[in-house]
Amino acid sequence: MLSESAVKSQILSLISHLPHINIDILYLYTPEFKILHQYLVEDEIIQGYTISILDTKQKKYSGGSWLLVLTNKKFHLFRNPPFTEATHIPIEFNAIKSCTTKKGWFFGKIYIETEAETFGLIQVGKKDYSFFLPALTPYLK
Repeated sequence: MLSESAVKSQILSLISHLPHINIDILYLYTPEFKILHQYLVEDEIIQGYTISILDTKQKKYSGGSWLLVLTNKKFHLFRNPPFTEATHIPIEFNAIKSCTTKKGWFFGKIYIETEAETFGLIQVGKKDYSFFLPALTPYLK
């Protein structure tokens, strides 16, 4: 398990070229960042993240914003709502059948399909989408 400070350091390095993003405000408004360190292993490196609404085909998950984190090992989906337990969905690279994207006028979409589930990350803001897309591109199938 990574330490909380190690995860925060990785996030800081990802957003270092984006002066309009404040790490303290990011952690305040996205509580999923506070639990990341509990699920990442020691040699896992965060390559990108985005925040969106999750739409699935087979199983229903709680509504609201989800954090998609791409590491060098796998994808992670996080939801950490107040007053209920956090949800973590790891998606192994070898389990992915397809990974596609769509870009609209205001929002982008990311679809990750596995044998068991199809994850649709919808209403990804244009800035978040353009920030996450370079990290995601090698995994598009």
